[in-house]
Amino acid sequence: MKLKPTLGDYTEPEFLALVERIWAVDMPKADHDRLINHFDRISGHPKGADLLFYHPEDDPNPNSSGSVVYYVKDWHRKQGRVAFKGQAASAAVAPAQGPRAPLDQAQIIRQRIAQTQAEVQKIIADLAVSERAAQAALADLQLRISHLRQQLSTQVLIAQRELDIRALEGSEFESRLALQRYQFWKLRVQLKRDNAQREVTYARAEKGQWQGIAQQISAVYDGYGAKLNQLNARLRQLQTEAEALLSTAQTQLVGLRDQQQLGPAQVGGQLFAPLAFVNARPAILVDGALSRTLEGPRVDLQKAIRSAVAEFTWQITSNARTDQVQYAAVLRFDFRSRAEVGRYGVCVPLAEFLPIEGTDWLSLAATLGRVNVPFRMTSGTYAVPVGTLSQGVREIKTLFQVELAPSSVAITASGVRVRSAIWNESSQTYRFTADGATPITVSWCHPDTLEVFRPPTSIADYRLGTVRSSPVPLLETFTAPATLAYDDYVVVFPADSGLEPVYVMFRNPLEFAQEAGTTPAPVAPPETR
Repeated sequence: MKLKPTLGDYTEPEFLALVERIWAVDMPKADHDRLINHFDRISGHPKGADLLFYHPEDDPNPNSSGSVVYYVKDWHRKQGRVAFKGQAASAAVAPAQGPRAPLDQAQIIRQRIAQTQAEVQKIIADLAVSERAAQAALADLQLRISHLRQQLSTQVLIAQRELDIRALEGSEFESRLALQRYQFWKLRVQLKRDNAQREVTYARAEKGQWQGIAQQISAVYDGYGAKLNQLNARLRQLQTEAEALLSTAQTQLVGLRDQQQLGPAQVGGQLFAPLAFVNARPAILVDGALSRTLEGPRVDLQKAIRSAVAEFTWQITSNARTDQVQYAAVLRFDFRSRAEVGRYGVCVPLAEFLPIEGTDWLSLAATLGRVNVPFRMTSGTYAVPVGTLSQGVREIKTLFQVELAPSSVAITASGVRVRSAIWNESSQTYRFTADGATPITVSWCHPDTLEVFRPPTSIADYRLGTVRSSPVPLLETFTAPATLAYDDYVVVFPADSGLEPVYVMFRNPLEFAQEAGTTPAPVAPPETR
């Protein structure tokens, strides 16, 4: 991210990206402080950087980065100047040059008429811009649909099929956004029409001009409503076509991976995790590349884990044990794209589960030892209630689920494997490779610095779709506790890293065969591999 000398050198979207970058808190402290100081210097607002953290009491949305941008923009507007590059100054905020002569009633009415006419013309122009954007998005969606339809009948590489799926998904998402922006105008146009009709009803002078304005805005509203219905119908039709193609493409993609022995249960993979705050926050590990930061879900996941640990600890220490084998679903989520392999993991500071002082973790890792961890995590699925969750026209029926339970539920009492993470100089990451013939490697990546950071260009930068963690998860009962499998490790970083041990769990590989509807090959449970 390139820092610019003054506020006027930023466009409004660029300044919003700056605020969101500060709020993400996923960079080295020195760079983060540098961003805050930069905001304080260029914003021009009397509160400076305090505006990032202390909002006005009447702010209806204090957790919105857009609110910060609004307050900066509004303050500069009140000073009679524009805040951002490419924005025109408003004549209405120009300071008065001495006392003005009072206006008579006729002048006031003519002034209101002129202002209303200008507002109507601006609405017409803005609607035209928004409509063109929606039409362009739908046209792109149509092209993506045609392209994927042609590709489905040809032999392509796995990587190309993944790109085709992601491209269509991204286009469908952008089309939905464009239609939402166009629909945003509905209430505003309706209010302007109602106000104009009210002026006609109560006007005592210039009634003819008010009638002309009312007729004009009514025609605009009717035309807008018809066009909105037309565009929504077209979007729905294209979404239905896209959904059918994506479903077929996903099936073909899974088949290609299996045929070429490149499925998630057949080859190892690499999961990526942020190194920032590895000692303080849990993280969702995703396959292939580091997802955009999801600080909110990480905090929610931590609350869920702590709540479940506290409840199970109380049960154990108070002898309130039950005959049922219970667990807490601390995380439910899905991937945004159907091109995803479905491989994932979760990394949690080990201190969330047990005291880490007094144990020679480096020695345990060097000898491939094991340790008893009072709580362990495993993977599962959650059946979403019918009609409660969707993405576009696709109903989401199942979410991935991460379950936390006391270690007494484990299928073995041998403990959790302790392994080392090593520093990789070429990639500047800490790496840990799990056991097994097709092992998973986890790479903890340093956060981007200001010099290399690139703002997201598409929804594909966010790998996860729905992410849910209840602050107080309900305790549920395992239906088949004897079939549970734990694929987890305690990972120990080098002594000079300054990092504490972490607990890492992976998705059970047996789930991939079940998900594909195939019979899994005989394989030892992850715990015993």
